[in-house]
Amino acid sequence: MYGPLNGVRSALVTLAVIAALFAAVLGHWLVTLVLLIGVALHGLGWLYLAQQAKTDNSS
Repeated sequence: MYGPLNGVRSALVTLAVIAALFAAVLGHWLVTLVLLIGVALHGLGWLYLAQQAKTDNSS
């Protein structure tokens, strides 16, 4: 359903979260905010696409 790149996507999102945490520890709040907004938007997009795939398969 999600294809072979799902593992790569998961690794990149995980690394973005780690980078955001590292930036927060260093006090780079703008970088932290941008990274976390990007991860959140990516998550919302993924949820939307997963929901679309469910409705397409059920009809």
